[in-house]
Amino acid sequence: MQLRDLDVSHAVATSAGLFGVWRASAFDHVNELEQWESEVSDDSALERQIAAGAFVPINVGGNGVFQVTVRGVETPGILSERERSYLLTSSDPYLLVSDGVLELGGLEAVGNYIDADKVEIPLDSGRYAAVVHLVDWQAEPGGRGPDGNPSAGALPDFVVEIFVDIHGGLKYRTKVGTFDRPRSRNA
Repeated sequence: MQLRDLDVSHAVATSAGLFGVWRASAFDHVNELEQWESEVSDDSALERQIAAGAFVPINVGGNGVFQVTVRGVETPGILSERERSYLLTSSDPYLLVSDGVLELGGLEAVGNYIDADKVEIPLDSGRYAAVVHLVDWQAEPGGRGPDGNPSAGALPDFVVEIFVDIHGGLKYRTKVGTFDRPRSRNA
């Protein structure tokens, strides 16, 4: 799939408090719990994968189900007017290298050691950048249905924009924490 055609949205569950978008082939060899723990659940190992462009973290710090939209754009920040209206924060860009297949899911779905739900996302081979946007869908009037769950037209929790770093000048984030915490006024 070409970048301009990329526009997918899925509900993604995690019981590990962290999910993301990753290059499937980078974790094909992870078939046992020990491998998963040493290469995925260990922060320093995961940061090496992030720096190599194999994993873009979407770190929520808690368990749950979240709606994630992954979109190909020419430049970052091309959010809809509604998304911009309820945007809470955006990450610095992450490096993302595709060899044709990305996956989206909870951290527990990385690799092949368990059969956790993940979504396959085809994307042409190449070197990309990804920015993660956190959207406060609950603040939009009508975002919640009568049952308290997101309404059919609710905004996603996260929008991940993937684009080409045309000039090659981006400084990529390598932290497992997707967003910097706001500094307190007293700090």
